[in-house]
Amino acid sequence: MDTVKWNVPAPDHYAFIRYDENVISHHGDLDSVFRKLVALHATHKGRVNIVHIGDSHLQADGITSVLRNGFQAYFGNAGRGLVFPYSLANTNGPKDLHASSNATWHSNRITNNTSPIETGICGYGMVSAHKDATVNVWLKDDNGNPEYFNRMVFFLGKQKEDYLLTDSSKGNSISLSTLEEANSPSLVYESDALLSGCALTKTTFGDYQFYGVSLERKDTGGVVYHTIGANGARYDQYAGSSLFWQQLKALNGDLFIISMGTNEAQNPDLTEQAMAALCDSMIHKIHQIAPGAPVLITTPAGSYYKTKHPNVVLTKVTTGLIRSAEKNSAAYWDLYDISGGKKSPAAWKHSGLLGHDLVHYQPKGYQLQGQLLLNAFAKAYNNYAKLHPYNPESAVHKKPAPKTIAKPKAEKKADAPVNPQPAGENKKPDTRPDTVPLRNNNSKIHVKYEGR
Repeated sequence: MDTVKWNVPAPDHYAFIRYDENVISHHGDLDSVFRKLVALHATHKGRVNIVHIGDSHLQADGITSVLRNGFQAYFGNAGRGLVFPYSLANTNGPKDLHASSNATWHSNRITNNTSPIETGICGYGMVSAHKDATVNVWLKDDNGNPEYFNRMVFFLGKQKEDYLLTDSSKGNSISLSTLEEANSPSLVYESDALLSGCALTKTTFGDYQFYGVSLERKDTGGVVYHTIGANGARYDQYAGSSLFWQQLKALNGDLFIISMGTNEAQNPDLTEQAMAALCDSMIHKIHQIAPGAPVLITTPAGSYYKTKHPNVVLTKVTTGLIRSAEKNSAAYWDLYDISGGKKSPAAWKHSGLLGHDLVHYQPKGYQLQGQLLLNAFAKAYNNYAKLHPYNPESAVHKKPAPKTIAKPKAEKKADAPVNPQPAGENKKPDTRPDTVPLRNNNSKIHVKYEGR
């Protein structure tokens, strides 16, 4: 059976973009995931889990929404993937995600190692001591396309706790319990109906620890695209978080994409060797939790240093990342060079693509970066698929998803349905640049819960 060519929309055209150089280098190191994608497209069965890890350039989902939609349009949509209720942590998040709560929460992110609040799989962690605290999460239509799920994978605290799960399809709550010192994830629950939202209430006394939830579609072939982004994050901060790696393993990643370097470039004394060593550590940890899963390193786009001049340290960052990728048999995508190199920040600024802080990008700038990476990946995939068409006899069968950990104890009438409207929409989101130091990460977050 011949594999149909994957055609993706061409990226927007700008004179300073080096479109001829928009390729993934050493893409042969991605053959294992290409093989799974070829089989997935031919059979519409199985699942490919892509995990994209980064900093603030990913947290708001500007780049990754383009990638997720592009992958799922061709290979199938197996779910929205990992999400975190960023508004409850008083920070910015994706446009298609809403969250609310009836409780006060204390939060922390991976950039702060002095807080007693541990950070987990999303680079964030939040805790509430409020009795019957509820985390209410739902997806809204994104560009007119509704998003649904029927499998929820929760990442919570390690102690044995009791919860009530309410979903958007009915007015009943399901009683669930975690196990003492259970391995991640904490709870997995599957519904018979397609859902747009869910609410998880902790019913036992003690701190409610919440680290994220993966919203998926059971028994649906396709791609799950997990986005992990934390404002200000660096390679060393992810590498040093033990809970992050413990929980990350549960995603069963088939491909890991790492997109960082902007924050490392704020250190004018950084060397290529130091940057390579930081990337080495990250790749090694990925290989430990997901043996055989390929890694794709992306270099950061250009930006300014303290809004004064283009940050020349990014040249060292880029060289160090490429050196590490080649050393560790990882593919890489050199956005710094593709986007114009040393002169790129001024060109992106002049074209209205760079943000006012000259570090972050405007929405259309992030969209362009997503389009470029999607096109580069599609070219590499098509090259592989042309030479390796699907062969049923040698197809790679993906192992099934982990069995449900949580079993319903009993059905109980819900105190309140899932909140149909987001709370705290008038709050001003945290749009601080990566380079701004954290302020009082343990500040209380007051969120109005309109469902009770």
